[in-house]
Order: sequence, then structure tokens, then C-alpha cells
Amino acid sequence: MSEHQYELTHFTAVFSKHDLAADLAPRLSCIEFEALAGLLRAALGEPASADTWIQEHATNDELGDAHYRGDTLEYLVPIDPMDDLGCDSCQ
Repeated sequence: MSEHQYELTHFTAVFSKHDLAADLAPRLSCIEFEALAGLLRAALGEPASADTWIQEHATNDELGDAHYRGDTLEYLVPIDPMDDLGCDSCQ
């Protein structure tokens, strides 16, 4: 393995770690993180690692930001409006 190949492998191993992405991705601007994710995806063949960086970066984006994914809500059980009436004929 050439020295350059070793360096690329080392870079990929380090920047593919979820804990590093969780710590750094929210602190990077969209342009900075997209450059890193693009490198991982296209040049280094690590699409799953790139997706991890996207997910972690999106946790800090706000409404209107490029990677904002919205608030995740737990499933809510639908409420029957007839229950609020409280009459026996509606039951």
C-alpha cells in the first residue's frame, strides 16, 4: 500500500466514526460539511458515512436551513371529536 493510499484509508477510518460526526457536524457550516460529506461519498466510496454526517449536521439546522428535517414527533393517537360531546347518543 502506498503512503497516499494509507493516508486516504486513515482519513476515511477517522472521519467515518459516528461520535466524531456527532461532535463536529452540527458546528460546521453547510458548505463545510457538504464538502466533507462529498469527499466521503464520491472520492472515498463511503456513502453511509456521508449520510451520518448529513444526519448529525441536520440536528442543528433550523427551519429554512438546507438540511433541516423538522421536528420528529411521536405518533399521536387520533382523538374522536365525538368523545368530547359526552352524550350517550354519540357513543
